[in-house]
Amino acid sequence: MNSSALSSPLPRPFPSDWASAWGEDEYGLWMALNFRGARQAFRWIAPGSFLMGSPEDEPQRNDNETLHPVTLTQGYWLADTACTQALWQALMGDNPSRFPDDPDNPVENVSWGMAQDFIVRLNAAVPGLHAGLPTEAQWEYACRAGTQTPFAFGANITPERVNY
Repeated sequence: MNSSALSSPLPRPFPSDWASAWGEDEYGLWMALNFRGARQAFRWIAPGSFLMGSPEDEPQRNDNETLHPVTLTQGYWLADTACTQALWQALMGDNPSRFPDDPDNPVENVSWGMAQDFIVRLNAAVPGLHAGLPTEAQWEYACRAGTQTPFAFGANITPERVNY
């Protein structure tokens, strides 16, 4: 890949040693991890500022969602999907899911402690990955995808857009 063709500043290092593939598409920079046959893609989230929380007039707003400015001074890599059953099983040796029909489905039936153990083991198995759960601010910033609306796709949720 020609790094001069990339539209956003490159994180350092890019690509990481663990990346089996990388590039840029309409959503930005990405890298893929292949671990024992299971693939997980990560998206680069550039540093920036946003208003975290929700405006007082937003429908179904909770009292703990006070709108306030947040600046993320460092970019970060974020998995572009939930951890799959395939990746969990490749690393942990088992699949705790109650719905094991498809290895590409998200792993579920996982406690916070199990997730922390997974992260520790993943970082030990993949040097330089530095995996971790995102902070609330990192999660909201990435989910908003540069918008000020409740959802990255706008203010209204429809059956076609809902994430069950």
